[in-house]
Amino acid sequence: MEAINGVTFEDWGAASGNIAMGMSAEEVCEILGIELPVWQKTNEEWGGKLGDLMAQDMSIATTYGGYFTNPKVGKFAGVKSDVPSLASLLEKVPDFDAYQKIFNHQSAASEYGHDPVSALEQYGFNLQEWSQISMHYSTWSNEYLNPNGAEYEQRFREISAIMDKWSQYWKENFKEDAVDLGGDIDF
Repeated sequence: MEAINGVTFEDWGAASGNIAMGMSAEEVCEILGIELPVWQKTNEEWGGKLGDLMAQDMSIATTYGGYFTNPKVGKFAGVKSDVPSLASLLEKVPDFDAYQKIFNHQSAASEYGHDPVSALEQYGFNLQEWSQISMHYSTWSNEYLNPNGAEYEQRFREISAIMDKWSQYWKENFKEDAVDLGGDIDF
């Protein structure tokens, strides 16, 4: 795949992922060695080309999404920034069980009228970091639960049990906070 204005697909995807995680466009330009107007034009051209590339090969969508999961690739691989690496985030959420604990905590908090972002903050994450972790575990579960694999049924039961365990745990934890907003209305 050819580069646009000297920026490869990988570097464009990594730049986009880093920007989504809070890196400034100016810092991206410095890493890529281009001026802001060149970045803006390059970003626009790659964005337009992405749809054509996906029409030819849907795996491009997965590759591009991967740059948001781990934007520390290509020219961004060794860059020091405030954008955490996926590896550092996975130290806090090393497996699907830990992910589901936090995911269901956030979900139950929201369901029972609490701020779901505050639930994430209890684990030391902001929304961008949580998005990065969620993308990782979404990709992982899609691969792990390959419906054509011999272990599909066993793995499905395993994953379902983990999800159910944490869903029930947090519902039980928040049950005292339940509010019946329509309980006093007679029809």
